[in-house]
Amino acid sequence: MAADHTLAIFITELILLLFFGRLLGEVMARIGQPAIFGQLLAGILLGPSVFGALLPDLRHLVFPDTPALKSMIDAVSQIGILLLLLLTGMETNLSLVNRRRRAVVSSSLFGIAVPFGCGVLLAYLLPASLLPSPEARLVTALFLGTALSISSVKIVAMVLMEVGAIRRDLGQLILATAILDDTIAWVIIAVIAGIAAHGSVSLANIGASLAGTAIFLAVSLTVGRRLVARLIVWVNDNMTIDVPVITAILLVMLVMALTTDLIGVHTALGAFIAGVLVGQSPILTEHIEGELRGFIIAFFSPVFFAVAGLGMDLRTLLDPALLLVTVAIIAVASAGKFLGALAGGKLGGLTLRESLAMATGLNARGSTEVIIASIGLAMGALNHQLYTMIVAMAVVTTMVMPPTLRWMMARVPLREDEAKRLETEDAEARESVPKMERALVLVDDSANGRLAAQLAGIFVAHRQVLTTVLDHARKPHEKGEASPGRTLLAGFVNSALEKIPPAVDGTAAEPALLSDEQLVHSKTTAGDDAVEKEVGKGYSIAFVGIADPVLHAAHRFEESLQRLVDSFDGPVAIVVNGEYLSGAADTPLDVLVPTGGTQEARVATEIALVLAKATQGSVAALHVFDPQADTDLLRGRARRMGMSVLVDAHRLGKRSGVPVKGLTATNAKPDSEIRRAARRGRYDLVVMGASLRHGETRFLGPRSAALLRDIRAPILLIAR
Repeated sequence: MAADHTLAIFITELILLLFFGRLLGEVMARIGQPAIFGQLLAGILLGPSVFGALLPDLRHLVFPDTPALKSMIDAVSQIGILLLLLLTGMETNLSLVNRRRRAVVSSSLFGIAVPFGCGVLLAYLLPASLLPSPEARLVTALFLGTALSISSVKIVAMVLMEVGAIRRDLGQLILATAILDDTIAWVIIAVIAGIAAHGSVSLANIGASLAGTAIFLAVSLTVGRRLVARLIVWVNDNMTIDVPVITAILLVMLVMALTTDLIGVHTALGAFIAGVLVGQSPILTEHIEGELRGFIIAFFSPVFFAVAGLGMDLRTLLDPALLLVTVAIIAVASAGKFLGALAGGKLGGLTLRESLAMATGLNARGSTEVIIASIGLAMGALNHQLYTMIVAMAVVTTMVMPPTLRWMMARVPLREDEAKRLETEDAEARESVPKMERALVLVDDSANGRLAAQLAGIFVAHRQVLTTVLDHARKPHEKGEASPGRTLLAGFVNSALEKIPPAVDGTAAEPALLSDEQLVHSKTTAGDDAVEKEVGKGYSIAFVGIADPVLHAAHRFEESLQRLVDSFDGPVAIVVNGEYLSGAADTPLDVLVPTGGTQEARVATEIALVLAKATQGSVAALHVFDPQADTDLLRGRARRMGMSVLVDAHRLGKRSGVPVKGLTATNAKPDSEIRRAARRGRYDLVVMGASLRHGETRFLGPRSAALLRDIRAPILLIAR
């Protein structure tokens, strides 16, 4: 009965924490504040400050001070810390730090060192009555210094998005500095935890903590990066249970947290670095990330922050002396961070206005300080009074930051190159090719298969997308035997990689190109449903080249191709007439693209530009106007739409560095003009978008099917 009673109370606590945490989080979100403030407020209301003051007996009944219940709710809270750090790591883009290393490193180091030193000094000025253990004042001082010096990546990113500055150069610089802040924070916490665990301060202990941390980071960011990426790919491609990738991610996080604990540093560092590695996985799709984020935000985040609020007792602040200490902590944290980041920004080469905006943007503590304070409280480095003061500081600094940052950012002018970059990014956000993460290639040893491998190889090399090859053959190759399709595709990928010029901008920190061995993998196609099973593994595009007639009766596809088309959610690039290709594989491709204004035609244009740019070729965009529009108004509208399509193709070509020639014709039968242009222009390739029709299966319309039969030139059909 006692066990049942304990479980019932535990469930009641979770219900209250979840309900009020999410409810008050919604209220805060509606008034433009972070939802975590509402979750903290829920804990404060359910804690000794309100619930305990008004109904002490009832609160003691719901939140009894028993070891069993405290350990149960603490376990959920500790898992919540690890998951929140995993999520923070996944959102951490370390490449941002490299783009303007001098300004980022300078701003981060000075922005941490100044408030850290001030916080340590403040801790040594505190009376012994405010310390959990006066003989361990150094550990408390280190925790207080860390809590006063670190910015919260999640809060900084959220505020930058709110004020519309996340994509500006300065906004990215502020975010990169906050990322470095967070990374340094968990290294510092790991070292402090090692000092606290040994119970004494010695150079040997500090050296052991630093050495363990350095070895862990070095192994994780080199060997660990590749292992985690391969694990996620293998799990995604080979396991059939529900959400296997999420299970793999959670296991990676727990193993790395356990590793850091075993080497004598805090589990927080392991969870954070696990998130960084997972976030760099080549197939971390938005769908997988969204599922994991929802799991964390819906349950663990409100429970953790509400539990953090339970540890606050606002009655502490009613004491004038303690209120004065709280004001001092807020002032030291704000002034120290502002002055340190300002000095770091100026030394890093920023203008005064940019440095002021940087210092303002980094002065938000939010969730990171709450996590640090919770760790300090759990370790005994902080008592409830100091804990309450630190969380109050985190809330105040975060609430002040948005309006001040908005005011400062409005006074930092937009540079010409920045304006051009923002314009380019706005345009690319409407494109499909930049969002493609993985490619599936289905080929055989025919002319179509060879051309498909060539085009896919060019695309894979230049877009750096992870690729899986399926050999279209009646008998799959044996395990351990080299895949003919993989050998063919890898050769074209390697050839294309050799022609990619090295990055000339040393400040861009472009990632190194992956090799053909890293990009291209192969699988057998045993079983009639092998293709259908494979397409569910998160592919963005499929390239197909097979010898069998692509089209059968009623405009339907060859059997295995039909299964792929029916089950694949993205564009399928199908090679037809591969035997008509003239010239060597490394010659420039002059491409004809019919533009009909459809989404499929636009994707075809984007793919054509990738192929032309990689081979130093050109693109001709053809639009056929319909002379049979019923009214002058409809004819004018059709002409404006057609011209806008051609203008869009020119803009895409200009950004890609590919010459685009606009061709126009007027004909009620656009397929006739496409045939004529393909015949007269002597193009190396026709890239044609086609919208599939839906019935019992997906199939081509009669005009598209007729074009595939009639055009005597290589065709890459982009069907969807």
